[in-house]
Amino acid sequence: MKINNIIGFSGRTKKAIYGFPIILLLLINSLFSSCEKIEYNTVENPAYIRVFNNMTYTLTLQNKDEPQPFFCMFIDPEFDETGKPISGLVVGDHLDKRNLYAAPNAAHAGLSTSKFNPEYPGKELVPTAPILNGFDLTNWAQIPAGKRRFLFMARPISEIPFSQLPDEQQRIVFLDTTIDLSEREVYTLHILQKDFKTKKNGLYVRQENFHKQPFSDTLSYVNFYNLSAKGFVDADEQFKTPVPNTIQSFQYGIVDTVNVFLTHIQPQIDAAGKIQHLRIPKLSYQFAGSVIRELDNPKVASYYSFPLIHNSNNKIFSSTWQFIQFCKPPLNPRLNTFIPEAPTFPRGNTVRSFRSNYGFLKFDNSQYKPSQSDNEFFPGLTADVHSGIYNPKTFGLVSSIEIVNSHVFLMSVQRKFPQPIY
Repeated sequence: MKINNIIGFSGRTKKAIYGFPIILLLLINSLFSSCEKIEYNTVENPAYIRVFNNMTYTLTLQNKDEPQPFFCMFIDPEFDETGKPISGLVVGDHLDKRNLYAAPNAAHAGLSTSKFNPEYPGKELVPTAPILNGFDLTNWAQIPAGKRRFLFMARPISEIPFSQLPDEQQRIVFLDTTIDLSEREVYTLHILQKDFKTKKNGLYVRQENFHKQPFSDTLSYVNFYNLSAKGFVDADEQFKTPVPNTIQSFQYGIVDTVNVFLTHIQPQIDAAGKIQHLRIPKLSYQFAGSVIRELDNPKVASYYSFPLIHNSNNKIFSSTWQFIQFCKPPLNPRLNTFIPEAPTFPRGNTVRSFRSNYGFLKFDNSQYKPSQSDNEFFPGLTADVHSGIYNPKTFGLVSSIEIVNSHVFLMSVQRKFPQPIY
C-alpha cells in the first residue's frame, strides 16, 4: 500500500477518509515493532565497586624487571585448556594509572576516543550504582555480591585488546586474589605496591560509609589516607624515580604519621586591581586530624567538615579555597615560624629541607588547570555548578585525599542537586 494513497485527501471517498485513523495506527505500530528492542541489564543482589590502578612507577633501568603498570582485569575469570584467561563475569581491559583527580560525575564515559581507562568502570558501559541517600554513585559499577576472584594481568601499553595480544603476553599474572563483597555495599578498590623493597603488591579494599552518615548539605567533608608502600619514605632518593604529575612537596613521600592542618584562603582585589589571596585569620591552621600509613587494615578514616563560606555579596557562591598542610609531629604551622605562612608556597631548597616531614596541597576550582602537567592546584573541595536559576552555585562535596608514595590523589563524591534552569 502506498503512503500517498493513504494520506492524500484530494478525490478520496468517505470510506477512505474514515479508514485513515485505523490505517495510520497500523502504520505506526508496524514502524515501532520493526525497531530493535532495547534491553536493560540488571544485576541481582549487587555490590558496588570502583577500581583504581595506583601503580605510580615508570619503568627505568632501576626497575626494568617489574611488569608494566597497565592491566586487564578479570572478575571470576574463565580459562582455556592451557590456563590462559579468556573471559569472566567482568573483563575490564586497558586499566591505566589513575588520574590525579577522580571527579564526582561520570567524567570518562563517552568523552574519550582512547581505550585507556583511568579507573573502572570509567569508560565501560556497564550497570552502575544508583543514588544512595542522595549521593550520585554512577562512578561505581554493579557486580553480583559474594566471594569474587579478582585477577589482574599485566599487559603491554597499547590499544590492542588483551585477547589479540601474542600468547606469551596474555600470561603475565600481576595480582590474583579473592574478596567477599556484601550486598548493596559500596567499595573502593586500589591496586597497590605494599612493600617498596620486596615489590610485594596487593589489592586494598575499603568499604565506604559516606552514604550512611548524616552529613549536612551546608558543609563540605574530607578525609585522608596514606596508602604508600612500606619502606618508600626511607628509601634512597636514587630509587624514587621522578615521575610525571608528582606534587613537589610530596616527591620524597611523607612520614608514616602526620598531623593535618586546614586553612581557608579568601581572594580579594587590592587597590591596584590585583587579586591577593589572603588567609582568613579565624579559619586558619585548623587541626583536621592525623594520618597514619595503613594498608593492611582498610577502614574509613574520620571525616573533617568545614562550612561553605559564601561571598558576602552573593549568598550562593563561594570563592574561598583551602590550603592543607601535612606536618610530622610536633611541627605546627601556627607555632613554627620557619614554616612559610599560608598561602605562601615554599619552593626548591625550602621544600627539600623539609624532606618527608612536611607537605602542602592547594584546592581551588578557579586556579586548577588540568591541561597543565605542572599545575600546583587540585580542583576544589566544593563544587561550583549551574543549578536551578543560579550559575554557578556552590555545593559541598565528600572528598578523600589519598597519598601513594610520591603522588597525591583526590576522589570526590557529590549529592544530587537541582538541574539547571535556562
